[in-house]
Amino acid sequence: MSIELLSKNTADVFNAIVREPNWDKTELLEGIKKIILQARDSVGSPEEYLESLLVNVTLQSAYTNTAISFLTECIEEEQFLSHESFQSIMANVPNQVKDSNFIGENMPRFKELVYKGSTSEEHIAYAESVYFHTKLVNDLLIGFIGIFLEPDNRNYMDNYLEYSSKVVVDAVMHYCQTYSNHILEEINAMNSTQ
Repeated sequence: MSIELLSKNTADVFNAIVREPNWDKTELLEGIKKIILQARDSVGSPEEYLESLLVNVTLQSAYTNTAISFLTECIEEEQFLSHESFQSIMANVPNQVKDSNFIGENMPRFKELVYKGSTSEEHIAYAESVYFHTKLVNDLLIGFIGIFLEPDNRNYMDNYLEYSSKVVVDAVMHYCQTYSNHILEEINAMNSTQ
């Protein structure tokens, strides 16, 4: 399979993911608003809210790194691990983060990504955008892995095993980033008209 075919097949998988009902833009916008309100209500100041967004961006990166490692292992071992094993690994991420110094080691790196702008309002708006982008990337990646692991999709997904894990992960992450950016643009456009 050529790189062009890999890219086309990956785009097809992501098109299928975003056609699922849980990817409806109106529902995503409502979900975003709900998360923001809950997060703001759970802290006492804008500074604490900004800090909680930074922690959540860092935690999302832990989920994404774990999912990438899982996909990499599947490609390198040329085997489809069970969806249950994937869910178990992902469910264990908070414990791994808590047991390690992941947040402390990685927050400084994300701080310069999250803390943009000159006012507190600009910091918060940008931090919210970064958080939702990282969450969407992670959710898209998990959606791809779910389709990849589905036994009914094996004939289609076998093609991915012909490539190096780096080529597959690069293609998948490219589409995660692209679709996340596109979804956020649509949601921002919807939000500005409401």
